[in-house]
Amino acid sequence: MINPRPTWPRLIGPRLVSPRSCTSSRAGVGGGGWDPSPLEPFANARLLLNENARPGDITSTVIATHVIECLLERAQYITAKLNTTGVETGDFTYNGYITRAAKLSATPGFSWLSSELIWQQSGRRVASASAPRSAAGSVTPYPTAQAISTVVAPCNGLIWLGDLSLLNPAGNPDVDPYAQYTKFAVLEFGAPYNDGGIGALVQPLIGERIYGTLTPNWQG
Repeated sequence: MINPRPTWPRLIGPRLVSPRSCTSSRAGVGGGGWDPSPLEPFANARLLLNENARPGDITSTVIATHVIECLLERAQYITAKLNTTGVETGDFTYNGYITRAAKLSATPGFSWLSSELIWQQSGRRVASASAPRSAAGSVTPYPTAQAISTVVAPCNGLIWLGDLSLLNPAGNPDVDPYAQYTKFAVLEFGAPYNDGGIGALVQPLIGERIYGTLTPNWQG
């Protein structure tokens, strides 16, 4: 009698999934409607950044300010050999992720450090309709009147790097004696993917990436 051919277990590989089917329920039009960032409990810094009338021109009129709370990590100390445009000797580079943000007036005082600040968006910069103005105060056509705008790199501002749980309603920066309250400049938002393609999948999950420089012991 001839034995039947043995039946071996069939090896089945992992099912391939198209990236197009990996949509996130957190991704909304223009970034609105994102869920709170999972990194929010670990945020260690607040930034106050200037939005300029001409995007990227830090000498143009400041038309609004943006408060960004984020998780930052120090990356590199800038030596004289690494000194370049926007990065000065003695600065430290920092990178991390935005956890939540708000847009304020051009002169917010210390309200940006208030523990009662009303946040407008999770995970990325706030973009809203605005009419950029010239130094004389008249509405300019750049980029266009009532354009949807946000703060872009490069931009200058301030950083408060410390224990955010110590902030009070008055926005007193001295509540944490170990905090760094100094100058900060953003060199890039959104790397490495920005907000399109795979970035539209990644950013709503962990937030928009931010990279900039901190100037220690700045007296402003």
